[in-house]
Amino acid sequence: LAAVAGLTGQRRTYAAMLIELDRAVGQIVSTLEAEKLLNDTLIVFSSDNGGPRPGVVTDNTPLRAGKATLYEGGVRVAAFATWPGRIPAGSRVRAPLHMVDWFPTFLGLAGAPLAQKLPLDGRDILACLTAGAPSPHDVIVLNTTPTSGAIRDARWKLVRNGQIADADEEGAPAGNAAKKNKGAKKAADDSASAGDRFELFDLEADLAEKTNLASAHPDIVARLRARLDEFATAAVTPLAKSGDTRGTAPKVWGEP
Repeated sequence: LAAVAGLTGQRRTYAAMLIELDRAVGQIVSTLEAEKLLNDTLIVFSSDNGGPRPGVVTDNTPLRAGKATLYEGGVRVAAFATWPGRIPAGSRVRAPLHMVDWFPTFLGLAGAPLAQKLPLDGRDILACLTAGAPSPHDVIVLNTTPTSGAIRDARWKLVRNGQIADADEEGAPAGNAAKKNKGAKKAADDSASAGDRFELFDLEADLAEKTNLASAHPDIVARLRARLDEFATAAVTPLAKSGDTRGTAPKVWGEP
């Protein structure tokens, strides 16, 4: 609480929300322990995106950019799983995994069939958590839209028409961030109209994505671009692009 007292504005609000989230998780764990259910419970925690407006509200250092971008500051998130007796305490999972992997993992634990009405995008990652198994993915699609996208394998990451948004939930950056976002968006739009712009990063050597290696490794760009195109072809048209009003975000999520 003393740390929050020294903050101001949206960063203070953000920090206070994290404190309350931490308290709520603690209450759940305490209840499971009191009911003697803790050893039979898998607890999973994960953010769904990187911090918004880095440098103003959040700090994604050393990662590049933040929420609503294809760079690591927008897609690499904090996550953990704990299960006494099943997941070794203090272990770290370094294998690239994806949020959609949780669903098939939960299905497997519940004894439910992985064959669902529609094909699953995710993979069962229980062995990664409990035994340090490698990632079940050969590549991971970070996103694909009609105009942009990103894909990575264990080491390389390809970004198509990336832009730095530095935006909050509603996509309305403030101050200098707004100018930065406007310039980045124009550059992406210009490059898209003239032909797709690709960036290639070696995440093992350059986690901050400072050096674009696309021109130095055209073979890797071609390989990852072909895989990204495969996924893009299979993707459903976004509701916002199809004219379906369900693609319009509500003012308050959970309300019509």
